[in-house]
Amino acid sequence: MFPAIAFPVGWLIFHSYTVLRLFLTGGRYEDKDFVKLVKKDTKPFYSPSSDSFLIDFSHVENIGNWLRISPNLFRKLFYPHTTSRNFYHEISIQGINTKYNEHFADLVTMKYIGREYLKSISSIRYGLESGLFALIIGSLYAVSIHLIWSYGSSQPSHFVSNTFGIALFSILTIGIVFSLIVRWRQADKEYDARLILHVLASNKSNSVKIDSLYNDIPNEIFNKLDILSKSENSYAAFDLDNTLLIGDIGHAVFATLVNRKLVKGFGWTDYINMRKVSIEKALKKIVEVMNGLKISTLKSITEEIIESKNEFIEIEGVKIRTPRPNLIMASIITFLRTRGIDVYVVTASNKISADIICWKYFGIASVKVFGSETNNRNGKIYFSKNRIIPFAEGKVKTLKEKIKGKPIVTGGMGSGINTFWTIQK
Repeated sequence: MFPAIAFPVGWLIFHSYTVLRLFLTGGRYEDKDFVKLVKKDTKPFYSPSSDSFLIDFSHVENIGNWLRISPNLFRKLFYPHTTSRNFYHEISIQGINTKYNEHFADLVTMKYIGREYLKSISSIRYGLESGLFALIIGSLYAVSIHLIWSYGSSQPSHFVSNTFGIALFSILTIGIVFSLIVRWRQADKEYDARLILHVLASNKSNSVKIDSLYNDIPNEIFNKLDILSKSENSYAAFDLDNTLLIGDIGHAVFATLVNRKLVKGFGWTDYINMRKVSIEKALKKIVEVMNGLKISTLKSITEEIIESKNEFIEIEGVKIRTPRPNLIMASIITFLRTRGIDVYVVTASNKISADIICWKYFGIASVKVFGSETNNRNGKIYFSKNRIIPFAEGKVKTLKEKIKGKPIVTGGMGSGINTFWTIQK
């Protein structure tokens, strides 16, 4: 009788422990060194030009190339417990850091090590952890049953203890039942993730010739990039305006705000005149005039500008170039990422606009974009008076403060591809 009850109960408790472990790790079952070794060489990144994710399986036996994966399948593969909305928000803010990796690691390790060996490794750790969890749950159940039993054994003075026992027993039972329902849904998603990964890895139509992504890069620049010697913590850093963009998003946003009378007391001519005295003060001013503006308004204006078909924005008799993504720079960023080099952006323009453009057109997450910082106060922009705008030498200072390592490629303050470059050999 005891085994008939103990074995299934133990199995149920183990699955409850699995749900708890998933919750405590934020969706990461495995975040051990061996998984990090696998992730280190895969270098997944988002490619806006193809609206897909590229991931390097060239180091994996029997695959040996890069795979192109649609956003929806990539989410199901590596973020199966994350909703679609939260997935896009998370990767655009924090960047890509695959959460669910068990099937990912299995794809590599199981080609070299027997499955039974891997299972024995897991059983050592998970057996101890789940055993401790079961001991705690079992002890709590024993306490609740004892309190209930004491009241039932003609001890009415234990009414409060009995109530507590019933409450504890009910909470534990409801918790286990609820966790089993959650686990059932999780297991279904993990099963799909394993099958999807297997099909993607087996289907040659998903492979991509990585060299074809570099066609837009001029030969003289490609040759310099191709001989880069990557070291630990090396990275690339670029300006946004007149570098990643052909044009200046800060100017375009300010001009649009003035035209729509969303800012007052400081116009385009005022800005130009202030630049003659101090460019840095002028840049600070066009950011300060947005103080109190709704963040949603700034976002919609930024998206409207970058998607506009008009070549220029007219203001006070002057034509300002409507900024456009620099396709050559987009290819350069793709090249650097396929070589495992992180890309950062530092700009004097407001960070909200910079974040939108960097993710939508270059696949660079907010965490790697440094601009004029904004604070959110009830959905409106608020700028602190002592903030620092990354401008001129301030950009170098920002990179040194924010990033560990040394840049091997930098570029900025030019027109189109004619940027001031620094390429460390």
